[in-house]
Amino acid sequence: MTTYAPPAPFDAIALLLQNRSSVQGLLDAYDALCDRQGDVRSEKLAVVERLSLELTLDTQVEEEMLVPALHRAGIDLSPVLAVHDCAWALVARMSMGDPGDLRYDGKVQALGRDLRHHLRRAHEQTVPALVGTDVDLGELGARMIARKVQLMEAVEREEQEDESDDPVGRPVSARLH
Repeated sequence: MTTYAPPAPFDAIALLLQNRSSVQGLLDAYDALCDRQGDVRSEKLAVVERLSLELTLDTQVEEEMLVPALHRAGIDLSPVLAVHDCAWALVARMSMGDPGDLRYDGKVQALGRDLRHHLRRAHEQTVPALVGTDVDLGELGARMIARKVQLMEAVEREEQEDESDDPVGRPVSARLH
């Protein structure tokens, strides 16, 4: 099992900026693959899978920990919630269809542009607002990282269980005993 551990120490703002950079890098990689000639479906699929995982984990952690902290601090949640709505829509869109389909590419790219816009807006409004609050950014960042690691390990365990449940290649009798 691979252990996921982002570099430490991170406060919540540094973590948010790292997550934004990672997502934007993956969106850029997908865009670049769309511009390439030839069969790049497997490469697109790898980017889509990584992007879906990153968006899912980051959004879940933020909804569990960051959003409540922002709410308690009296910070406007609308930019963050817009990012989350767009992220969930992108994850849903990427889970349907084939990365080789031109309509699929267009929809992923359009949602990616929307996500970039919402990320920029959220970071321009939310990050500065966080700085002046009594939110312990170091503690929040540490909890967010720990939760993301926990979720990543759960995903990896689930993937391993899915692989071990596959009877292909094993004798049928081994499954019956």
